[in-house]
Amino acid sequence: MQDMKEGMLRIREELGPEAVIIQSRKVRLKGLRGIFAPRKMEITAAVESPSRVDFERQYDRNVQAKIQEELSELKMMVNRLMNRDFIPAEIRDRERKELQKWRLQLQRQEVLEELIDEFMTEIQESLYGEIQLTEEITGLILRKKMRKRLKTAPEKGAQIQVFVGPTGVGKTTTLAKLAARYALYQGERVGIITIDHYRIGAVEQLRTYADITGLPLEVVMTPRELQHALDRLSGCQRILIDTAGRSTLNLVHIQELANYLGNLPPAEIFMVISATTKAQDLKLISENFRCMNYNRLIFTKLDETNTYGVLLNGIYLTGLPVIYITTGQSVPDDICLADLDKISSLILGEEE
Repeated sequence: MQDMKEGMLRIREELGPEAVIIQSRKVRLKGLRGIFAPRKMEITAAVESPSRVDFERQYDRNVQAKIQEELSELKMMVNRLMNRDFIPAEIRDRERKELQKWRLQLQRQEVLEELIDEFMTEIQESLYGEIQLTEEITGLILRKKMRKRLKTAPEKGAQIQVFVGPTGVGKTTTLAKLAARYALYQGERVGIITIDHYRIGAVEQLRTYADITGLPLEVVMTPRELQHALDRLSGCQRILIDTAGRSTLNLVHIQELANYLGNLPPAEIFMVISATTKAQDLKLISENFRCMNYNRLIFTKLDETNTYGVLLNGIYLTGLPVIYITTGQSVPDDICLADLDKISSLILGEEE
């Protein structure tokens, strides 16, 4: 080619408009003629892969779209803040008043203060004055947020179930209710083990339940005996293990009981908690019994209180689901699966 202009025309004809010049230089023709003839233009060109071109174009479009989206969100936030400043004072006061009503309700139910603060902040941030708060609207939003915090789970069906917890929470009665339920209602072969040989009358109480229902009962005194008892009951579809109640503050006794469960096969270990437990005591229970490796919750004695925040507090502090709640002493009737709507209604005062 004689010059760059001619080269560009030929490149576009042969390679198309997407072609790009990689290198250009002037060279002499080979042979004797090349010595006396003027130099020619040598141009090296190539075409980018269409897929790469398409990718880069799409990438540019995505970046632009993302920038526009972020700008729109930022503009919306600014508008919200500006509009909030122009909301009449009486409406803002009314919003605070409606939130305050529900704060007091949660406080009456002895919900942990940090949880209450989180609920109130979430409600305010989610609305930000865009709609007028009423008691009904606030209650609906609070119920929705509470349901997200609550955790329940279906019956797991584990062969081995262990019941642990502080003294006086109803572990033995709860075990008896479930044993009767499994044996009488579900037709399962059920065995019972007790390692509660500390409390006066504990073994006799369980023996009475076992005799009434015709279920085998094993009494163990050491961790080694527990394994032998499990072997003897290996033909059972369900093995329920009762444990001695321990003072929440007696870490030595709690660890002593944990030693029994150290070599236990995979099991559901229920932390049994009375619904009458105070919030601060619940914090100690959840922490001091952690060595028991409990993985499920049962709340008892809901019939003995009209404050139910402990159910939400227990889930919040342990991160574990509630499986059962009990509402009386009757065996096997006063026990049921935990239900999100039921629990939230109790805490919000919507249950008659």
